[in-house]
Amino acid sequence: MRDFNVITVDWRPLTRYPCYLHSLINTRLTAQCTAQVYSFLTHYGATREKITCVGHSLGAHICGMISNHLTKKQYRIIGLDPARPLIERKKSNRFRLSIDDATVIQVLHTNAGFLGQEDNTGHLNYCINGGRVQPFCKGNPIRRSRCSHFLSICYLATATMKHTKFMGVPCPNGCVNLSGPKRLPVNGRINPFEFVSLLRDYKIGNDAPDDARGCICIDVPYAKHCPFTDA
Repeated sequence: MRDFNVITVDWRPLTRYPCYLHSLINTRLTAQCTAQVYSFLTHYGATREKITCVGHSLGAHICGMISNHLTKKQYRIIGLDPARPLIERKKSNRFRLSIDDATVIQVLHTNAGFLGQEDNTGHLNYCINGGRVQPFCKGNPIRRSRCSHFLSICYLATATMKHTKFMGVPCPNGCVNLSGPKRLPVNGRINPFEFVSLLRDYKIGNDAPDDARGCICIDVPYAKHCPFTDA
């Protein structure tokens, strides 16, 4: 097991559940304040290559906006199902996660087209179990979307702790407009004759190669201990 120094940004005072618009407006202020912390760390010896900004939903866009306030953009960002509502229509990339915000950007899609954005804004984009609605989530459509949206956190955490590899195939058209099957089977029984030329192992999170590019559909066959499956 590797050691990490984790710095958590608590911006709850700037959010007012269930008022999504209030949270959205305050992403800019949160990014500006967090950029000061980032600058402090790098000024006193932390290297860009060893810092990863991880953000879920609106937090993914905050990670992107942090670079607006830095003299040199971040090295690595991991966006966990970046938020879609009221953001995907924005033409300006200044107030959302964009591919120019860091040297290496990885995006995990788990609810693309619903609570999560459809756009592939990373250098490396993963459509997990199809990227839209996760098979482990139950209940009505709203509950399933919310559960799917939050599962991106569990997937990254488990992959980071266990160094897990996942079976996957390239899907260049993205999660919503897949050119192949909607998702790989989550039971792990993939037909080798159907995918033999494309199927390979992939890593997510900091274990993924920095030079990896494209959109990959991967099969993640677990979510047993994730608290969001009952959300």
